[in-house]
Amino acid sequence: MRGIRLLATCALVAVLPPGGLPISSETPDLPELTATAWAIYDVDAGINLAELNADDERPMASVTKIMTALVVRDEVELDERVRITESAAATGEAEIGIAPGELWTVEDLLKAVLVRSGNDAAVALAEYVGGSVEGFADLMNAKAEELGLEGSHFVNPHGLDADGHYTTANDLVKMAVAAIEDPVLARMGRTKLVKFKPDPAGIDRIARSTNKLLGVYPGVVGFKTGFTNKAGLVLVSVMTVGDRTLVGVVMNSEAHFDDSRELLDWGANAVTLRDSLLSPLAVEQGGGSTQSAIRFTVAQQARMETVKPLADGSFAVSDLQASGLAERIEQWLRSQLPVTLGGE
Repeated sequence: MRGIRLLATCALVAVLPPGGLPISSETPDLPELTATAWAIYDVDAGINLAELNADDERPMASVTKIMTALVVRDEVELDERVRITESAAATGEAEIGIAPGELWTVEDLLKAVLVRSGNDAAVALAEYVGGSVEGFADLMNAKAEELGLEGSHFVNPHGLDADGHYTTANDLVKMAVAAIEDPVLARMGRTKLVKFKPDPAGIDRIARSTNKLLGVYPGVVGFKTGFTNKAGLVLVSVMTVGDRTLVGVVMNSEAHFDDSRELLDWGANAVTLRDSLLSPLAVEQGGGSTQSAIRFTVAQQARMETVKPLADGSFAVSDLQASGLAERIEQWLRSQLPVTLGGE
């Protein structure tokens, strides 16, 4: 697939432990997605595991609202009250149904923005925080510079198609990482349903998340969907794998939920393999002599396609060879493994 970058120097690594028995370890096959651009990022390691066209500038649709939320959190408090203008209430295509003259808290408007993807709520916040949509866009671009976004420019708070409004997959990763570092935004990003006060006619206003992976795909804890005719389907996903966190981004997708499942599966497999390979090497005491052992479980042996079975999952060497051997082998492994598998 043209433009794909596997952020590793090679996909196949030969490891030669004591005794000369080779082990091969192969990274999972890259995902085949419908998205024109994508990236999968390991937050804990601070690296992209793989990417496709991730620095190409593209329309971003409603994932714009991640930046909207970041700016709002910088500028105002959650309990401040916002009076809704006619221009905000009239903003359509995706709305929560705010009415002119109503008072809403910043917190409730943020929930409407991130859970329901309310364009009307986004404009209400932009007018309150920035004085106007244009003034708020200036704050968004200043925040983009602060975050080091090199391929992004904002002209509105909701993401409806507009000239000069664009981002990249890599910049969306940075926005998502900033958002999940804020406990308030992280909580809103994983919220499935919010009930607001009734509208002036007495009808309940309920916001249901537009992210169909929440509560369905194990480990997914947010974050934001998007769609416009120019942007196509866009999804920024945050997933936990054990104690690790991954961010997946797909842009201009034909099936953003399916693409994201494939991408997150690939990322989870990659970090699991890397962590298994680089677990601490054991040094054992027994029988009056010291053994240095590299231990692999049966499942790990199968995954690494060992040339022949290992009886007990270890390679043992004599005490004459043992001094410092485990440390030297681990250093060598780290120098040879590609970044995707945890090399340095």
